[in-house]
Amino acid sequence: MPAIIVDKEKCKMDKLCVMECPMKIISVDDSGIPQTLNTAESMCIECGHCVAVCPHGALSLPMLRAEECQDIHYQWNPGVTVIENYFKSRRSIRRFKKDIVKKEDLMKLLEITAYAPTGHNSRTVEYIVYTQKEEIHALVKHVIDWMHTIIINSPEMAKSMHFDMITKAWEDGIDTVTHSAPVIIVAHGKKSNPNTPTSCTIALTHLELIATALGLGCCWAGYFSWCAMVYHPLKKALQIPDGNTVYGTMLVGYPLVRYYRIPKREPCIEWR
Repeated sequence: MPAIIVDKEKCKMDKLCVMECPMKIISVDDSGIPQTLNTAESMCIECGHCVAVCPHGALSLPMLRAEECQDIHYQWNPGVTVIENYFKSRRSIRRFKKDIVKKEDLMKLLEITAYAPTGHNSRTVEYIVYTQKEEIHALVKHVIDWMHTIIINSPEMAKSMHFDMITKAWEDGIDTVTHSAPVIIVAHGKKSNPNTPTSCTIALTHLELIATALGLGCCWAGYFSWCAMVYHPLKKALQIPDGNTVYGTMLVGYPLVRYYRIPKREPCIEWR
């Protein structure tokens, strides 16, 4: 990348940008003004830490101008009690209203999710959003076909994963793969980047938590994701780009039911 852009009138030479750069590629010149090390500019991961940490708005990157960034206000912090109760009350939703999910709700959901952390700031997470009932039904049919092959070829594993019950329910008109969700969001990314699987998981976890604030409910579609990773007919139907693979799928819709209590959970911890 080109060198950082410093507004010398605003810069207070406090070296916050130097300290905060995770790649350690910012130094100061003889006058104390920040500069990018000539030999390390290619190492920039475009995380924006240097821009974000400057309280004076003195530093920008060619692709990230300080004046274009939203200011952070620390009074936004809702406090630990609100966060604790919000996280604890999260539930997997498997019964959805038939209402069409508003596109603006989905856009807001994904726009916020874009701020989820990614390994090495690689930002390799990509999404496919399905909203058409007929198309979702066709995709689930591939999952059912895959389950039938597993039932035949690996009956013990199929039984342990309840494939017999799922396929029987499908024959009876009940979808226990996507639970007739009005929307499914498939997260995929480059197989060549070792950070992609974790980045997709982190992104979908953020998405699930954000969804509740938008009046939406979510459920992880584990069977669907598993099938999408290994079963060519579903891979082909999803039209995942070459070099990418599916790392997670989320069911999304407006919840049909609400919950009134928080089941108790205990962390498993070993202190050392």
